[in-house]
Amino acid sequence: MKVEASLLRVLRYGLCALALAAFTWLCAATRLSGQPGVSPTATAIDDGRQWFEPGAEASANSAIRRAALAAAFNEPDAETLLKGVIRAKPRSDEASQAHELLSRIYLRRGQFKRAIVNLDRWAASFPNRREVLAEKRDIEQFRGLPDQRNGPLRVSTLPHGADDWSVPVSINGRPAMFLFDTGAWISVISEPEATRLGLEIRAGSGTIGDSSGKGFRTRTAVAKNLQLGAMRFQDVSFAVVPNKEPFGILGFQIWLAVRRVKWSNRGTWELAGRSDVVDPAPRNVVFSGNHLLLATSVEGMRVFGMVDTGAMDTDLNENFAEQFPALAQSGTRETHEITGLGGTASFASITVPEVPFQIGPTRAVLRPAHVTLQRLGGIGGVCCIGNIGEDILEQTGEFTLDFSAMTLQLY
Repeated sequence: MKVEASLLRVLRYGLCALALAAFTWLCAATRLSGQPGVSPTATAIDDGRQWFEPGAEASANSAIRRAALAAAFNEPDAETLLKGVIRAKPRSDEASQAHELLSRIYLRRGQFKRAIVNLDRWAASFPNRREVLAEKRDIEQFRGLPDQRNGPLRVSTLPHGADDWSVPVSINGRPAMFLFDTGAWISVISEPEATRLGLEIRAGSGTIGDSSGKGFRTRTAVAKNLQLGAMRFQDVSFAVVPNKEPFGILGFQIWLAVRRVKWSNRGTWELAGRSDVVDPAPRNVVFSGNHLLLATSVEGMRVFGMVDTGAMDTDLNENFAEQFPALAQSGTRETHEITGLGGTASFASITVPEVPFQIGPTRAVLRPAHVTLQRLGGIGGVCCIGNIGEDILEQTGEFTLDFSAMTLQLY
């Protein structure tokens, strides 16, 4: 599938963080102690940032906190621990929190049937809870979608072109080139491409938020068979967008199933390979709400950014300007446009000559750095200082994202 340059720009910049419409609220509503103006009592159970606080892991001394820690770091026993919390005290506050965390797990895995079953049980036990009502608004649009099924984990090396983050796939036996995007919490396909690949578009509609903050309406479709390298997937759900150009995006459910992805500027993707690091690196990525966050640092201060391989550019937001006033004051004020499939929005912004990020042992410098004075959920919301896009990830020529070790490393 050939994508025109103008559309590719929108896909890789404007769709920098596809999320269900209210999922941006999930990130915006969570707050963490240790950040300016935040009280420690306001931390949400699904806020993964809390586990980077000093002594936080040692404080996971209750069943729900142990389960929340496991869910945040993608540990294999997280689902079992959460179900155990519900069985032990099905009408407790902890049980409601466990249902919420199960919803996070099922959505990022593409297990939409399980997500709906969990929602119905949660609503039956806690019908008037604000969290339940909010979750209903988010995921009711997925009722009727199946659980994604993943075949055996198999190592593959796939080609990509220069400045290209697409991968070759086969859907229902037909070839395509889809963008690989950690910012998309569901895979996305345009109506013409869905028709070409023989997908049946379901009736009904939902809403997806994009980086412009405007969002757009979607329908859904299911790919019975999808092949990515040597790996096979069944019942892969897609949001279908009303765009005239053919394109597709592989969302987070596929990334997570592959477990380990290595991108190289030598023109290869390595999928599902083993780590070539002798000494395991400390965990620096975490699930928080319905986002994947990178724990990094700027000028010695720990900050969080949304990992977003679908964004060409890293865009910082108002949180960055507040946390680093001296850097912000060194910049030039201007207007910056952010484009998504929902449209284009203009924001007051500051262009800073450079911002250095420490990602594990590696220093990456953003030159220049655009700081838009907004808190859109699509590029960081209140949870983060912005997104972490391709311009940072590809600086050293290679990066690896490992969901078993929960690490992102630049080489």
